Amino acid sequence: MSSMIKSRSKKLSQVVVNELIDKIQSGELEVGKKIPTELELIVLFEVSRSVIREAITELRSLGYVETRHGIGTFVKEQIVEQNFLLSNASLETITDIISLLELRMSLESEAVFLASERRNENNLSKMKAALDDFEQHISSDKNDGTINADYNFHIAIAEASGNQYFVDFLKYLGEKIIPRARLKSIEAVSSNREDYLRVVHNDHVNIYNAVLEQDGLLARQTMRAHLSKSIKKFKNE
Repeated sequence: MSSMIKSRSKKLSQVVVNELIDKIQSGELEVGKKIPTELELIVLFEVSRSVIREAITELRSLGYVETRHGIGTFVKEQIVEQNFLLSNASLETITDIISLLELRMSLESEAVFLASERRNENNLSKMKAALDDFEQHISSDKNDGTINADYNFHIAIAEASGNQYFVDFLKYLGEKIIPRARLKSIEAVSSNREDYLRVVHNDHVNIYNAVLEQDGLLARQTMRAHLSKSIKKFKNE
C-alpha cells in the first residue's frame, strides 16, 4: 500500500471514529449495547474492512468501546472527569497557599523566560505601570492597592510571554495568586508589613530589569527566588 493510500485510509478511519463518537454521545449507541458489526459498519460508511478496524482500535484506545472476543464490541460507560476547579474555599490554609505558590513557580519561571525573549514596548510599559502602582501603595494606610498592582505585574509578564495559555490560567486564578489576598490574618501578624511589601517590590524590579535586558536565565532565576521567598515566609508563619 502506498503512503498516499495509507494517509487516505487514516483520514477515513478518523471520519468513522468521529461519527461513532457522535452517536455514542448522543445516546443513539447506548452504553452497554453492542455497536453494529464490522460488516454493517462497512456498508454504513462505505469503506473498507481495514478502515473499520482502524476506527474500532482508535475507539478502544479512547475508552469509548470494549471488545468482548467472540461476542462483539460494546459501548463503554464514560467516566466524567472532574474539571479543574480552584475555589476560594480551597485556599484558606497555609498549606493550600504554599501548594499554589509551588504551582506558580513552575509556571511563571518559564513564562518570564519566554517574556524576556518576546517582550515588546507595550509589555514593558504595562510592567512598569504595575511597578509604579505597587510602590505608591506601599506606605498607604490601606495597602490593598498593592494586591491589584502585584496581580497586574504578573499578568503583564504572562502577556509578554506570547503564550495565551499562561495568561488564561493566571486570569482564571485571579487575585488568588497573591497570597496576602487570601490570608490576611498571616500578613496582619507579620513583624513589619511595610518592609515586607518593599521586599516584594524590590523583587519585582529585579524581575523587570532582567526582562528589560532580555536575560532569560536571570529572569527565571529571579522569579523562582521571588516565589521561593513567599513559600519560605508562609512556612515560617
